[in-house]
Amino acid sequence: MADVAIVGAGPAGALAARQLAVFGLDVALVRGPRRNRQHLGESLSASAPRLLGSYGLEIPESVYAPRPNDHFVRWGGREDRIAAQPEAGGGEGQRLVRRDRLDDWAVSEASAAGARVVEGSATRDPETGRAALVIRRQGENDRRVTARALIDASGRSGALTREGRERPEFRTTALTAHFAPGEREGTVIEAFSDGWVWSAPVVGGRRDVTVMLDTEGAGTPEERYRQALDRADLAGFVTGSPLTPVRAADVTPYRLGSADRAGDPPLIAVGDAASALDPLSGLGAMKAMDSGLTAAVVVRTALARPPDARLAQAFHATKERGLAVEAEERVAGFYAEEERFAGREFWRRRSRRPAAPAPRRRLPGDGRLTPAPGARIEAQGVLKGDWIVRAEVVVRPGRVRPAHKIAGVTLADLFRTAAATGSIRRTIDAVPAPEPAVRAALSWLVGEEFLIDGGAKPASAAGAT
Repeated sequence: MADVAIVGAGPAGALAARQLAVFGLDVALVRGPRRNRQHLGESLSASAPRLLGSYGLEIPESVYAPRPNDHFVRWGGREDRIAAQPEAGGGEGQRLVRRDRLDDWAVSEASAAGARVVEGSATRDPETGRAALVIRRQGENDRRVTARALIDASGRSGALTREGRERPEFRTTALTAHFAPGEREGTVIEAFSDGWVWSAPVVGGRRDVTVMLDTEGAGTPEERYRQALDRADLAGFVTGSPLTPVRAADVTPYRLGSADRAGDPPLIAVGDAASALDPLSGLGAMKAMDSGLTAAVVVRTALARPPDARLAQAFHATKERGLAVEAEERVAGFYAEEERFAGREFWRRRSRRPAAPAPRRRLPGDGRLTPAPGARIEAQGVLKGDWIVRAEVVVRPGRVRPAHKIAGVTLADLFRTAAATGSIRRTIDAVPAPEPAVRAALSWLVGEEFLIDGGAKPASAAGAT
């Protein structure tokens, strides 16, 4: 019996396996059939090296695709040219990655840490139930792997946790093909009347062109793809007709109603198995890695400290759902920026203007402070080192994720003190921390509408659920 069996060896599953092996657990990582993953021009943000560095990991340069010279944005009636971004490690920008190499690197890190890589396709064992998997490999007898915990990192296929997905009212299809490059270089993102196009150079000297459309539509994928490109302007970026067949993929965002399956043994979904982001976010690979690394801490806690298992799983579920909701809100705002096509069905379904944020101002030297309606303190799981532990956090209606610390100040203690004193000055004097840190944390609580400064009613209080 393994301690943990993981289905799916993409960045989420492989990095979860690596971290669990580092913790000293016996891990079986089930890797499905190899396939070409270089599509959709996937990228990693500047925060990726910092996140991975905190776990002793570093992405090799060979994982990155050649850096485009420019990035062209045609969105919301504007056309911007953004100069080449700094090299990896420079702390800014995004870099395109070779997804097959990213996967191979993550699996090699898992293997080096001691995880066992099992080739084949996995399903749940119908006889043993959720505690075991059946591994099938062509030409070989089935294998059974039992485990104390299961992680579903199988992406959109959701081998173990597909049920219970919450989807929006729309469905999005990505149609993609490769072209010979033109004389113009750089990446392109462009809105048109019924969707948007993303184009980037890929390996082999070709250029990927992917269009996002409503899934519903007349015509074959090839016809719809050709019609979409007629509405976009890729002059100079591509040459001739597609060199590859047009491929279709469902890229509709979704999230699980619950990203964990509380019980014994734990069953946890990570990466796209837990929630898939709209491609417009550009954060899919980054989110997957963060999800897998955090899930390793969750599973370790659940196995080593059984009384805290449900606490740890609830932490994971809340974090996954919170990330998905935050990404949905941000991306809906991006769609709303494209006012030229606001009346078109594609854009109407996806657009939502964010509520106007309350104007941020410097916290005065003194003044009244009162708790916002519904804001309160609860005991929930928080990440502390390599464990999920119980701690007090602040929560409020309309905000999915709780908050624990800001600037090193415990927010529950600060919130409690502010509610008791009703004064900025007295709160600062009562909290045993440097005044700049206390002020920064108080400003955050006011800005995020946990506290009301001066008795003013927060914008989100009315109608919050």
